[in-house]
Amino acid sequence: MDQTRYAELFRTEAREHLADIDAALLSFEQSAEPAHVATLFRTMHSIKGMAGAMGYGVVEQVAHALESLLDPLRAGTRHVEPAVLALLFDGSDALRLAIDDVNAGRTDAPHRTVQALLQRLAEPLAPAAPHDLFGCVTAVGPAPVATTSLADASERATRLVAVRLTADCPLKGVRALLVLTRLQAHGAVQAVVPPQSAWQDDQFDGVFSVTLASDVDASAIEASVRAAGDVARVVVRLVEREQNRSATSDDSNQSRGPLRDTLRDPLREQMRTVRIDLRRLDTLLDLVGELVITRDRLLREADTAVEQGASRALARVAHDTARLVSALQDEVLQARMVPLGQVFDRFPRLVRDIARELGKEVHFSTEGREIELDRSLLDAIGDPIMHLLRNALDHGVEDPATRQAAGKPAVGQLVLRAGRDRASVVLQVEDDGGGIDRAAILARAQEQGVVPADVQYLDDDALLTVLAHAGFSTARAVTSISGRGVGVDVVMTRVRSLGGTLEVETLEGEGTVFTLRLPVSLAIMRALLVTVADETYALPAAHVVEVLDFAPGTIVTSLGREWISIRDEQVPVVRLRERFGMPHVDGDGYVAVIEAAGRRTAIVVDTLLAQQDIVVKSLDVARGSAPLFTGATVLGDGTPALIVDVGSLG
Repeated sequence: MDQTRYAELFRTEAREHLADIDAALLSFEQSAEPAHVATLFRTMHSIKGMAGAMGYGVVEQVAHALESLLDPLRAGTRHVEPAVLALLFDGSDALRLAIDDVNAGRTDAPHRTVQALLQRLAEPLAPAAPHDLFGCVTAVGPAPVATTSLADASERATRLVAVRLTADCPLKGVRALLVLTRLQAHGAVQAVVPPQSAWQDDQFDGVFSVTLASDVDASAIEASVRAAGDVARVVVRLVEREQNRSATSDDSNQSRGPLRDTLRDPLREQMRTVRIDLRRLDTLLDLVGELVITRDRLLREADTAVEQGASRALARVAHDTARLVSALQDEVLQARMVPLGQVFDRFPRLVRDIARELGKEVHFSTEGREIELDRSLLDAIGDPIMHLLRNALDHGVEDPATRQAAGKPAVGQLVLRAGRDRASVVLQVEDDGGGIDRAAILARAQEQGVVPADVQYLDDDALLTVLAHAGFSTARAVTSISGRGVGVDVVMTRVRSLGGTLEVETLEGEGTVFTLRLPVSLAIMRALLVTVADETYALPAAHVVEVLDFAPGTIVTSLGREWISIRDEQVPVVRLRERFGMPHVDGDGYVAVIEAAGRRTAIVVDTLLAQQDIVVKSLDVARGSAPLFTGATVLGDGTPALIVDVGSLG
């Protein structure tokens, strides 16, 4: 079998199974219910089967050893003990390392941590409690195939399980092996048609049947097969003993039987989903972006041609084409949207481990898992969220004794939530800890030369600027959790590169909230095009509230800055010429009122051009430079334009 063809499927499946294991372990630690044990056992068994099919011996051994550790818990012959629970957590970490090794192509020797874990699993556990019958863990070795003696099998019902995989299943041979592994867990496999050797053939169409001796209910067998994934149809039928003998002696007749024809019937079940490589979606999005630029150019040229006497039919065709391109753009963007829950699932285990290392008790919860985000953004926000969670646990939430002395519950609250605000996704990390000590931060910042000595107070914006300063840290010693001054700095840099903003709100003694505001998609956005000193700039339309004529006489100066009155509301003024270091020019212009992070700002520009969709291109900025731009774009006439970071203008 060509393993390279199946490596990507193994990587994807293993990642999903590891997330399930982490979630089940955390639930099991809180409540030792049989359902959690069953989930852990089933997931370990699936990984073992996948690794065995791929020839990943180390992964197979670790999964089998953990499966053996879980088996007596599942059977009720041993109760949960701290030593067993700790071994399960350490074992899941070792399993992750082993999977990372094979994904990286390191299949020769196991990682040291994996070797140590295999040794621990091979050694007897401490004596169990009197009511606990299980005394040791089965020694680690090659994972055996689940089999049953013929004598036992004769007492079981014999069933024919016919399976048809989905037409778009990319690795039908490996998927069929996963189905077979699940069936082996339910009984004795007596026959497989076509034989497993045929599954490695490129011509294998994903239709096969298994004769199984099992006392498991047919509906449970069907559910187990479907849980393997990419299964279009399953039929489970009881087989008489005479028919069974005939089936095992004449595979070819069975493979051409009416049951197989039923599985082939395309009208019985319609496919609802297909698997698409993310690189294809990226390429498709790039092409759509180019279409958007060409669409705008086509509209402009068509309108110009009509003004010069060309047929209006040309303009109608151009506008129909533009409408279709817009619809295609919306569909492609929607196809890339993924629920945030896929990222949120990574963090409960992280929070649990860090809290235990710090000796703190924390209840972690998530909100807004169903909010969708572009896949490229989803992959990029994991590290910023991780840094904020680590900071909240290390610097925010107090230890139980300190919390109780302050009149708080011993268990701290840490929340990761998501929501929508206009065309942005808002992510918040909130804790109910001691808040940020502004005086201590100010003193430390002045000590390190980050803030002038005459500054007496840091508001939220100034506080964030200090915290995000490269290398700034309040920790006096470097630990495995913090102390290198790279937490908020990393978050700020990454969020800016994604076209988003970072905010902080804190109350001493009550807690802290870090807020990330990100665009829904990095690829295409609606923008208001303006000019400043004959240069074109783009303002994200989602933040533009209104546009007004500007007259210098409407400006008032107070508290050292300019303000403009808009319907009895005083709004601060930002002149883009001055902000961009261009010479000041007196005269009329326009004001674009923007709203970002809950604040309104009146931006003075020279002229307004148009409002249109633009294709966002990444923009490399010098580290430590002023956050003026979040990206760039190319307009339909080939003119480049910078995208203004409106969050930095307040």
